[in-house]
Amino acid sequence: MAREKARQIVEQAENERQRLVEDAKATIAREANDILRNAQAEADGIKRREVSEARHQVKLLEQSEKDRILTVVLDEVKARVRETAGDESKYLAYIARLGADAIRQLGMDQVIVHLNAEDLKRIKVSNFTHEIDKHAPSLAKVEISKEPILASGGIVVSSQDGKVRIVNTFEQRFEALEPKLLIEAGQLLFSEK
Repeated sequence: MAREKARQIVEQAENERQRLVEDAKATIAREANDILRNAQAEADGIKRREVSEARHQVKLLEQSEKDRILTVVLDEVKARVRETAGDESKYLAYIARLGADAIRQLGMDQVIVHLNAEDLKRIKVSNFTHEIDKHAPSLAKVEISKEPILASGGIVVSSQDGKVRIVNTFEQRFEALEPKLLIEAGQLLFSEK
């Protein structure tokens, strides 16, 4: 009987040991699966962040290159406009139109037209006033200022006292038109059709 009792105790102890081993294996397997799942989720998150960062960097590089191209195009436009200023007949007609528009806007009887130093040297006053009269006959008495403006081309038209001015220099016109030109050039160059 004592032997039977000892055998039952040993058997119970063995069963308890196996149950504990199985429970430990199950717990370890669950923890291992949790660790693997967490590691996979973390790896997926890192991968998504790296892909997102790479896409962002590509977009930045693409935008930088587009900006560079648009700047080159705009610089080329400016160079061509300045080159056109070298053709005196075209340039004279152009600034006369600018002057006539400015005179209309000012609505004054007498105005002063300001030119840059180079234009003051090369443009004859009589030719210039005659050309303005073609575009705006008898609108105002035009006086050409002897003091040059700091501009690569174009004109400034002002009242006699200089308090009211309409600036139509190349620089001002480019500044005013640049955003529109950049948008239009960007659409022409980079639109996806």
